[in-house]
Amino acid sequence: MKETVTYDQIHPLVQYVEIASDVVQCHFHCPVKSKKIVAITRLTRFGDRAQHVPVPGTIGRIKASALNQYKKYFGRYEEPTEVEDPEVDKENAIVHAFGKISERFVWSETHKHFIYKF
Repeated sequence: MKETVTYDQIHPLVQYVEIASDVVQCHFHCPVKSKKIVAITRLTRFGDRAQHVPVPGTIGRIKASALNQYKKYFGRYEEPTEVEDPEVDKENAIVHAFGKISERFVWSETHKHFIYKF
């Protein structure tokens, strides 16, 4: 599927979503053909949480803390401007999961949502 898919377009297919730690398991159900397909993706692909890399060891944490204080003092520290929205991250993960199985679906103008094509 080459088109960009939005959450609103696939929302009618979302039957169940389970989030366990970083793993998002999405159950999509086609009401027309009564077919259920499961797709899995990772939640950390969406949002700033993917950018965080832990610094190992006590000395590494002290260095990271000192560097942050240095950046704050000299004006190079930038506070995050966007507030993380877990609901948006979840919706993006669901769209990504649908993208993994989207070749099995086709858009139906009659039903105004995707339907299983096999």
